Formats: sequence, C-alpha cells, structure tokens
Amino acid sequence: MRRLLRLTLPFLPLALIAAAPAGAPEVYDRAELYDRIVSDVDRLYWDKARLGPNWADAVERNRARAIAARNPRDFYGAVQAMLTTIGDSHVYAVGPATVALDKARAAGEAGSSFGFSFWRDGAAWRILSVKPGSPAARAGIQIGWQLVSIDGEPAGSDFRSSLDRDSKLLFLDDGGRPRSLTLRGALIAPEPERRAERLPGGILHLALDVFSPGAERWVGDQLRDGPPPAGVILDLRENEGGDADAIARVAGRFFLEKQTLLRRTHRDGFEDVPIAGAGRRAYGGPLAVLVGPRSASGAEAIAAMIDESGRGLTVGDKTSGALTGADEIDLPDGGMLSVAVFDIRTPSGQRIEGRGFTPRYVVRPTVADLRAGRDPVLEKAVALLQEG
Repeated sequence: MRRLLRLTLPFLPLALIAAAPAGAPEVYDRAELYDRIVSDVDRLYWDKARLGPNWADAVERNRARAIAARNPRDFYGAVQAMLTTIGDSHVYAVGPATVALDKARAAGEAGSSFGFSFWRDGAAWRILSVKPGSPAARAGIQIGWQLVSIDGEPAGSDFRSSLDRDSKLLFLDDGGRPRSLTLRGALIAPEPERRAERLPGGILHLALDVFSPGAERWVGDQLRDGPPPAGVILDLRENEGGDADAIARVAGRFFLEKQTLLRRTHRDGFEDVPIAGAGRRAYGGPLAVLVGPRSASGAEAIAAMIDESGRGLTVGDKTSGALTGADEIDLPDGGMLSVAVFDIRTPSGQRIEGRGFTPRYVVRPTVADLRAGRDPVLEKAVALLQEG
C-alpha cells in the first residue's frame, strides 16, 4: 500500500486519454471484488462514526448494480456511487484502465487526447486550456465553454478518447448555446510535471504538478542552478498532491529548522507531522506559493503551512478542499482503491477538507485573461516579491 496525500484523475480530470475498451474481458468475480472493497473501507477508514446506517444502506443499494454491470466502467461507477456517500475526497476506486493511464502519464508516454483540459466551476465543468494544433483546437473549442457530456455520459465521468473511434461531445458556448462536436483523439504527449523558468528580475518560477519521488532533489537543483534567485514562486495551481514523503521534503526546502507540516487524526488518536528543515541547504529568501481550484491535497497542506507560518505569500484562488490522507490498495482486477486512513488539519487546527484554502491574495483570472494567454496570478506574485 502507498501512503498518499493525493486526489487523482476521476475527480480532477487533466485530459481525456485512451483506455481499454469498455467491453474488455474480465477475470474476476464482481461480487467478491465488491465485497472486498467494502471490507477494506470498513477496516481502514479513519472515522468509524461516519460508517453508519447511510454507509450500510449504500453498500446494499449498489451491490446488485455492481454485480450486474455490463463492463468495468459500469462496475466502478456503482462502486463509486457507494463510496461517495462517505463524503471524503480520498475514498474512491478506479478501474484498471485508469490505473494504466496514470502509470503511462507518470512515465511521460504520449496517449490519445482531445487536447483540452477542464475544471469544475460550481456545478459546471469548464474548459481551462486548449492545446494548439489538437483536435479540440481544430474544432474551435474555446476556453470558458461548459462541457456537458461525452457520448451521452455526464462531464467528469471516467471517459477516455480513442484513436480509432469518434466521440460526440456536447458543450454550451459563451451565450449558453449548445454546440455538439464530433472529435477523435490524437497522440499528444503530456506536459512535464515539473517546469522551471527564470523570470525578469531574477525570480525563479517553479511549477510542480505532482509531488513524486525526486521532487525535492529537483527543487534543490533548480535553486543551485545559476545565480541565487531574488525570489521564488512555487506554483501549485495544477498540483493534485502526491507522495507524502515527497511533500514533506519539498516543504523542508524552504525552512531552516524543523516545522509542523500538518496535524492528522486517525482511529488511534492524533499527532503532529513535522518536516525537517534543510538547514544550510534551505532557501530562505522571498517566497510566494500559487494555488487555485485545481490545487488539491498535499498542495493545500503546503500552502496553508506557508501561510500560517508567515514564511511566504499565498496568491491565487480558493483550493479544491480535498485534504485527507489515504492508503492506495491494488485490487485483483488491476484497479485501485483509495481509503482515507487519517484526517488532516493545518498546524493551527483548521480543516481544509470540503472547505478549501483561501490564499492571502485572491486573484481570479477571467476567461478573457485565459484566452489571451495572460496570467494575472503569476503577475501579482512577481509584483509582490519585487515590492519586498
């Protein structure tokens, strides 16, 4: 099992990439798999009080639907309907196709994609970016449009594009008019999960989209490469969390001495989780952390810690509010179950799960900003660091 502070693909879709066909052969007993998932949640979930009558009803209500599912996607849809009743962002299950996709993305492999990303805006899913030259760009899809459905399935469901099959996508444009478009996926390499650039004035901009092993070493290399930066911007706006050790090590890079990263509560009590400061290797200069609606889990924990400690500035928009700590369990069909094994609070005791973290300086890009390629959040952070 892997200990993570992470929110994964089904909840914050970054792209639509190829998966195994819905009718792929199955080599497991659905009833046994469903019962195993229920047993693992009962055994591991951090708050027994929340696994009461509503949970028992959901288990019974969705069992027949899961067993009668036509394919793995329908099975995991029934499982997720059951798990959602717990109301915890880190309790979910994904099928083998999504697990394979996650591994391919981590390896940097190209996959089939329509070429757009989207995020949740209230009850709607809106287009956040469109990759130039992609099927989405050629079809005229615009940032800010609402994605309604894909092949009749509601937006946000676990769907992947295909290289050899057309898909029908329904949007609402700027005027609320329906736009039905037919797209076929194309091979598109994912964006690097770590990016660094030197901005005018000697400010170092570090973007981390996931806290994977080696992230701390990469941050250290960027800090040492070239002249000492006049300021550092840690950009976590696309960060979904990641490996717990990597999160703690990255946070430690910005503190000289030991600090409390977060407080966690589990079945046996609670405890403070410290980070070891990097000492002479730490960066102690001006610091700004960028967050937004797609920042989740470990990204929220670091932003809150930086804010509460006064170590740096936080800039952007309210985060997703997905902060509990989970174990990931490999399932016999190749799928994965995530179970929150502890609750998380900030060092001052504030709960972010279901609420989100609001940065000190709130900046919300407009659709016009995004379409024009402007980044007012980054601009604000640069201005604040230059002001001293």
